[in-house]
Amino acid sequence: MRRFVVIMALALVGCAQPPPPVATDNRPPDLAPRYPSWDEVPAPTQFPPTEANWHPLSPVEGQQLVGGASLTKVSVAHHGRSLDLQLIVFDSRSYDLKVIDQPEDWAGGGRIKDCMRRANAVAGVNGGFFTPQFTPMGLMIADGHKTGTWQPNKLLTGAVVVHRKPQLLWNAETRATDDASHFIQAGPRLVDAGRPVPKLERSKHVTRTFIATDGGHLWALGIAHSISLGELAEVLAASGTLPNFRIHRALNLDGGRSSAIYCRTAEGHEIVESGWSTVRNYLGIVPR
Repeated sequence: MRRFVVIMALALVGCAQPPPPVATDNRPPDLAPRYPSWDEVPAPTQFPPTEANWHPLSPVEGQQLVGGASLTKVSVAHHGRSLDLQLIVFDSRSYDLKVIDQPEDWAGGGRIKDCMRRANAVAGVNGGFFTPQFTPMGLMIADGHKTGTWQPNKLLTGAVVVHRKPQLLWNAETRATDDASHFIQAGPRLVDAGRPVPKLERSKHVTRTFIATDGGHLWALGIAHSISLGELAEVLAASGTLPNFRIHRALNLDGGRSSAIYCRTAEGHEIVESGWSTVRNYLGIVPR
C-alpha cells in the first residue's frame, strides 16, 4: 500500500505544469538624456555682480583666430596670488561646437594638434574625464556615435549638449532621448545664474579646463593654471573678468596633467599647450 501511495505521488508531480516564463524586457536602456530644445531654455535673468576681490594685473590681451573667434588672456590677483587664464571666446552662430573622440590610449598629450587638424577645428581644449580602462566617464556622443553610459553623480553634474546649437545643461534638466549629435558629461558646475557655485574644493591648485556661456550666443572654452575649483568659480563669475561677456553658466571639464589647449590664429599660426598624458576626448570649434 505504501509503495502504491509513493508511485501515485510521483505521477502527480510529473503531471504538474511548470510556471509560465516571466516576460522580460531585453531592450537596452536609453543612453542619452532628453534635453529641452533651444527655444525651451529660458533666457538668463539679470543677476547682481559678484564681488570676489579679484583685480586684473594687466590689460586683457586678445588675439584673432580663424573665423572671428579670439584667444583672450587674462591675469588676475587675489590676496597676493596671481592667476592666469586663457579663453577661446566664440559666437555659436558662427561656429559649431564638437566633441572630438580620441580612442588611442597610447597617443600622448601632444595628440591634441592632430585631432584638431583632422576635425578642421580652429581651437579647442581637452574634454571630460575617463576611466582607467580609457572609456569615457559618463556618456559621450561624437558625430552621433555613442560611447559610455549616462552617469548622474556628485562629479558629473552637467553636460555639454549640441543639437543644432550648443547648450550647457545641469543633470536635473535632462530627460531620456538620443537626438544630440555631440554630448559630453562633465563637472562639477562652477557658475550658475551668474553666481559661483558654493562649497567647491579650494585646496588643490592645478591646471583646469572649462566651458562657459552667457546664456545666449557667446561661449568660451578655457584653461586656467594653478587654481582651485572654488577660485575658478569666483573668477569666472566676477564682473569685469571678460569685457562684454558676463558668464551665466560654467562647467569644469578636466584638470591636472592632461589639461591642454589649441588655437589657430587668423594668420595661420598654431598655438599649442599640450598635456602631459593621453586623454580620451576634446572639445573643438569649427567655423560654419
